[in-house]
Amino acid sequence: MFHRLFAMNLTRWRYLGLGFSVLVTLASVALLLGNGLQLGLDFTGGILLEFKIQTLKEAHELNALLDGSLQALVSLQPAGVPGEWLIKLPPHGLPMPAQALAEQLAGQLGLPVELLRTTIVGPQVGAELFQQGMMAVLVASLAISVYLAFRFEWRQAVGILLSVLHDGVVALGLLALFHIEFDLNVIAGLMAVIGYSLNDSIVISDRLRDILSSRTRLDMHGCSDLAIKATFSRTMITSGTTLFTVGALLLFGGDALHGFAFTLFAGILTGTLSSITVASTVQELLGLSPQAYQKKEEDLAQAA
Repeated sequence: MFHRLFAMNLTRWRYLGLGFSVLVTLASVALLLGNGLQLGLDFTGGILLEFKIQTLKEAHELNALLDGSLQALVSLQPAGVPGEWLIKLPPHGLPMPAQALAEQLAGQLGLPVELLRTTIVGPQVGAELFQQGMMAVLVASLAISVYLAFRFEWRQAVGILLSVLHDGVVALGLLALFHIEFDLNVIAGLMAVIGYSLNDSIVISDRLRDILSSRTRLDMHGCSDLAIKATFSRTMITSGTTLFTVGALLLFGGDALHGFAFTLFAGILTGTLSSITVASTVQELLGLSPQAYQKKEEDLAQAA
């Protein structure tokens, strides 16, 4: 399969991939505007109750045992540790003292229920956490922009930035589509996705810069195809092994890490594709050519 890839012209497929990426990005924006993000307790504020209930039943089986009035107020969720369960409530949503709720749960479930801890996050604290998380993403994006401005010709830098933006938007769109809770773990996943996507795009762009500076006779499309082919095996090995690891975390990491693992998995998958379909193609549409780097080298030689 690989020898066919190295023999074929990738330009048409890259442009088709760019069209598909644009459609996916627009769909993600529509999902974010329509569904919005399901903000977690970290950002909205609320009450988190943790209980110890030794049972082999699933969450839906336990919740089905609750009577109508209690079932409408609370919902048990696995905490990711065997025997530990969570109940998340909005601020002022606790209908009774936490210990009394534990006793009522024990009576309705027919199982011993032990209250482990109660965590209260105020709305003001939640708003501050959200602002700080968004500020971290913004600072990381600005630092990336400065780095790219110094390292690459501006059209290459713009292509890489749009690729990273595409990955972040698509990951957020998938979170909105599947109603996955957006919390501090997800922000950590987004930061990792930005770094991974940037690294993948830079590897291809570095190779392309070397080709463009070598006084090649290939046109811009041929140079981009050659750069992608030269780094393809490295990209597939790195992305494949990382996806296996993150996939295991997604399947077996439990609910506590589900949002983080899902964001990483979606971001790595889209980042691998966008480094080929977005970053390498946008710079061509902006008019990057071999002469851009060759002229730069001539100017440096004359200045010396």
